[in-house]
Amino acid sequence: MTLAISPERFDVIVVGAGPGGTLTALMLAQRGRKVAIVDRDLFPRFAIGESSTPIASRAIEQIAHDYDLPELLPLATWGAWRSSIPGVGGGLKRGFTYLDHRNLDHQLDGFNDLATSIPAPRRLLVAASMSDEVGDTHWVRSDVDSYLVDGCRRRGVTVLLGYEVESVSNQSPWRLGLTDRMNLPAGRPASFTADILVDASGRSAALLQRMGYRDVTDRLRTQTSARWTHAVNVPAFTLTLGEPPPYPPDAAAVHHLVNDGWVWQLPMSDGRTSFGRVWKGVRPFPSTRFRPLGGADFGGGLADGLDVSQHRSLADYLANGSLASDPGCWYSSDRVQRLWERPGVNDRWSLDLLPLPTTVATIDPLHSTGLAHAISGAQRIADLISRGAADEVERYQKQVGAEVALLDRVVSLAYRVMENSQLFYSACMLYFAIAISDEEDRAEGGFRPDRATWFADRLEVVDVVSQIETSLMRSFSYQKPLHPAIVHDCLQTICHVELACRDDNLYGYTFA
Repeated sequence: MTLAISPERFDVIVVGAGPGGTLTALMLAQRGRKVAIVDRDLFPRFAIGESSTPIASRAIEQIAHDYDLPELLPLATWGAWRSSIPGVGGGLKRGFTYLDHRNLDHQLDGFNDLATSIPAPRRLLVAASMSDEVGDTHWVRSDVDSYLVDGCRRRGVTVLLGYEVESVSNQSPWRLGLTDRMNLPAGRPASFTADILVDASGRSAALLQRMGYRDVTDRLRTQTSARWTHAVNVPAFTLTLGEPPPYPPDAAAVHHLVNDGWVWQLPMSDGRTSFGRVWKGVRPFPSTRFRPLGGADFGGGLADGLDVSQHRSLADYLANGSLASDPGCWYSSDRVQRLWERPGVNDRWSLDLLPLPTTVATIDPLHSTGLAHAISGAQRIADLISRGAADEVERYQKQVGAEVALLDRVVSLAYRVMENSQLFYSACMLYFAIAISDEEDRAEGGFRPDRATWFADRLEVVDVVSQIETSLMRSFSYQKPLHPAIVHDCLQTICHVELACRDDNLYGYTFA
């Protein structure tokens, strides 16, 4: 006689072992829940979403304090990272640097010429911290994700890597069928049950798709494509600005403005650099990894792979760079954005199936919002589940909807005016004002479940976005200069930090 084997039972199963998923699992385990986390990949694995921000850093500090998880604190500041987890790959992020390479090649002889002569209207430096010690961080995701997964194991979370969700029942208690993709040792049951599921799988929405959620990406205003990798042998750079910069210009999330989009540059302390090329509009790229020409690079090196060979200054800077061994290839996406929606009249979320904000929507790498959105969502989900607050799930759903709408609007505005660097920088200042007000509130008041990230559900914030959008688009459409005071005075209604007010475009104080 064959005996039926009952599936292993958990209080919560989290699908997706990125930072949002592992942090959710850690918090719930610390609250005494029996938790499992499932991911289709083995670790370490290459991933992007590497640039942290002050909002993400403050959220990590709050989680470490509120849930007694001191091992998370080194992820929040570069000084603690270097002293406590030096073996985990990362980099110093002191701020946001923007360099406009467009229509300059006839005036320049290589990158050094740009670095010593770039005029103020073509650059923008915005500090996010006062020193290297308390600076934010870039994350080598293969290292950081593994660090967090190991932390889950130490805290009693059951970690199932190499398993893919094959099926899910239609109600709680959920029965989850899994497929062993990597031929892991036998003995694990092929199915599990849980009272609560958390979808932390990112843009793939592994659970939401199986629960009938619809892809409604076409509703988003932002439309971009991207290609990315890690590189080595790319030197550090400095800028001659006439006065000391507010921070080392390359110790930042560097944005190179180029034809039809921009390039990100995130330097890590071990010599590798994350590079990505973002194009405005949707391009017919394979949404996969690939090795051009059968090898590790394009024929023209990094500049060719990033589609910037026509910009002499940037091509010169990248001339000696090559792909890092990990991943040793390029990745691409035909459209970066993704948005999922629950169909039907009863489209409300429930406590027994909760998605992270970054599962519901992917917006864009511009402004580095991904980690902050995932981590702030993890905080709220863990809080809801820990308190059994079923009556507050609708509020969380509305918060996420408002956050997605706000980000899409702010980011798409920046792309619409990107051809004009003055207007683009003003659009960036709109985001900084929103982010700074959120960061300061977190630093002063701690975690509050009733606050949407970026205060996205506050009418005064939405009104400011509308006013700035109207002013920038009017200036762009009629090709008339925008008086800086218009943006500055409007931003002052939501952020006390002086923004959009310096002729030199060097902002040394923007932090709490």
